Amino acid sequence: MKVAYARVSSEEQNLDRQIEEFKKLGAEKIFIEKKSGASIEQRPIFQEALSFVREKDILMVEAIDRLGRNYQEIIQTVNSLKAKDVQLIITSLPIMAEAIGNPLLDNFIKDLIVQILAMIAEQERTESKRRQAQGIAIAKANGVYKGRPKLYSPNARDPQKRSIYHQIVADLNNGIAISTIAKERGVTRQTIYRIKNEITSS
Repeated sequence: MKVAYARVSSEEQNLDRQIEEFKKLGAEKIFIEKKSGASIEQRPIFQEALSFVREKDILMVEAIDRLGRNYQEIIQTVNSLKAKDVQLIITSLPIMAEAIGNPLLDNFIKDLIVQILAMIAEQERTESKRRQAQGIAIAKANGVYKGRPKLYSPNARDPQKRSIYHQIVADLNNGIAISTIAKERGVTRQTIYRIKNEITSS
């Protein structure tokens, strides 16, 4: 069975391109997750996909960094798939979707490619965090840093999330319990605590 795992790191990003590519490649089941750079243990949909695949299945991902947050996690995931005899396909890298010919050479080359890509992915993540921290420091020094945009706020880009924000504020003003609001509005309690702190301190 061909199984695919599609992931983006935020609610605003679009998964349609990934999903369309997986369908073209014959994916019979697609696991979809919108999660920022969390470890693989903190990605419930990814864990579900890993539990779902069986011997002789094929797991497709768009890029190597979908398999983990760093080199160790990526190699751990790859080894777990190999232990279950699940074939891995990285759609952005054609050589990882085709056998080279000689099975032993094929396995050796693909193992080597995975290790190299995993190291590159970790280096890119580290460099990206360094550049981000540098940019934030410069913005703070210039007095223009505003932090990450909030998903739920009176100025949220998504009108639906703006509406949910106002509903949460109304719920809080009506004395509804935070756990109840979180369940009914489909947001985390941390988000509601943040909104509560903002409206009480304003």
